Amino acid sequence: MISGVSGLNAQSQNLGVISDNISNMNTIGYKRTLGRFSTLVTESATPTRYTPGGVRFHPTAMISKQGLLQSSSSTTSAAISGDGFFVVRDTATPNANDEVFFTRAGDFRPDDDGYLKNTAGFFVQGWATDRDGNLLDQLGNTTSSNSAAVGDLQVIDVNRILRASADTRNISIGGNLDADQTPFAGGTDTSTTLGINGTTALAGQAGIAAGDSFDITVNGNTTTITITGTDTLNDIAAKISAIPGVNASATSTGTDDTLTITGPGDQNVTVTNNNNTPLTALGFAGPFPATLAATYTPGSIAAGTVDENTTMPITVYDSLGSAHTVNLRFLKVSQNRWAFELTGQTTAGNLDPSAHPNGLIQSGYLNFDGDGVISSFTDSTGASLIDQPLSITYTNGSNASEITLDLGNPGVGNGITQKGGGVDANGNLVSYSTDFINQDGAGAGSQVGYGFSSDGFLEVQFANGVKRPMFKLAIATFEAPDELGAESGNVYRQTRDSGDYVLREPGIDGAGKVVASALEGSNVDLAEEFTNMIVTQRAYSANTKTITTTDEMLDELIRVKR
Repeated sequence: MISGVSGLNAQSQNLGVISDNISNMNTIGYKRTLGRFSTLVTESATPTRYTPGGVRFHPTAMISKQGLLQSSSSTTSAAISGDGFFVVRDTATPNANDEVFFTRAGDFRPDDDGYLKNTAGFFVQGWATDRDGNLLDQLGNTTSSNSAAVGDLQVIDVNRILRASADTRNISIGGNLDADQTPFAGGTDTSTTLGINGTTALAGQAGIAAGDSFDITVNGNTTTITITGTDTLNDIAAKISAIPGVNASATSTGTDDTLTITGPGDQNVTVTNNNNTPLTALGFAGPFPATLAATYTPGSIAAGTVDENTTMPITVYDSLGSAHTVNLRFLKVSQNRWAFELTGQTTAGNLDPSAHPNGLIQSGYLNFDGDGVISSFTDSTGASLIDQPLSITYTNGSNASEITLDLGNPGVGNGITQKGGGVDANGNLVSYSTDFINQDGAGAGSQVGYGFSSDGFLEVQFANGVKRPMFKLAIATFEAPDELGAESGNVYRQTRDSGDYVLREPGIDGAGKVVASALEGSNVDLAEEFTNMIVTQRAYSANTKTITTTDEMLDELIRVKR
């Protein structure tokens, strides 16, 4: 009889589990419980005797079993696909010692203060982020996940930023520079000796002999020009013009002909007699070595001493959301080589003149290959500017800006190119063109919307078009999630058997991914619950028969005495 009573008790509890599952079949994030049984032995059986014991009931939570995901019209709803739990608190302003709870119920909505909480009233937590999505602790310092540092988390507040601007961090430009543009003339020297016949061989004229030579040095590279027995003045000019950046021309009237050497606009050229004195014989002024000085130095355009060939105006924004106009100005200084200067205004509220004399932000050079594609993008010292931020300081109280200028990838041709002039849609010749200017800054704008993204960020949309991450959901994982303790409100608490939690970013290091605008349904299978209910009912009925039969046997025993 006692064994039958234990069976009734166990089946009664199992029916309670089934009833609880069915009643929560539409509860978001609910995890079903299964009834399991084990024997209860009161005394070891012997070959000649058996002592009935009973049955023990074990409710087993199916917390780790994934529920079906369903779409939601709410942008602040979120579901987890995979392992882990949302971290929640039962108050919007928790203290450090307040208990932490965990849930899969992601039906979050902002309350009247902007804090996100689910239907049961639990407030979801995450890391605050900067505009680049880097995780921040509660003091605003950069932190990381994969820890148990719940103190870094904050209750997610959609009103944390109601108005935002975005200082310009990146500028990308596409356009064309005219390959046919005449380079800016550099230092020039012209021979003055009378009597040179440019139509005949130089050897034998003015004391010049075959084998005489001179050196030309540009940018540290030296080229030797040797006069052969048949070279004319034009032949020498052609040899000199073959040196990158250097140009030479000769007259050929037959008498009193001259040779002119012109260097690149931005570099000095040194000419030196090498074997004998052919430069002196040709009439070039000494003493040698002689220097043809550069006519362009970095900053000349900003200072107004040199005019650029073309300008691309760009609007940028500082950290206060104020707009500023800067100009990217180009000057062709030699074949396939352009100087550039990024300049702005130094009037009140614009560039700081002490940091940017004459409004110069950055100067440097663009070099192109023979296909008109960028081969290098450097500052005036030759250091690469690719992916290197430029610092801009303003006088209006805003923070200094760090802007990366993207003019295209070397060898690709996806930004600035150097091609000959083209024809526009109206048939007009266009020497210079601007295809696009993109920058990521914006003036101040108020909040117009928010919602979770697929990587767990709460992103906020502002009226100025800026979209930035504000928080990132924290996902807590456990070694044994099925051993968590259930609490009212469809939440769980950590237990000794579940192990400690680890905070992770969604989709990283074993944490499940966040599915935005979705909810995880209950993992209850109604058909299975009904089947279990029938089995439980029959088992309960069978145990009552055991008690009834035992009662009849006792009745028979009592009648023996009568």
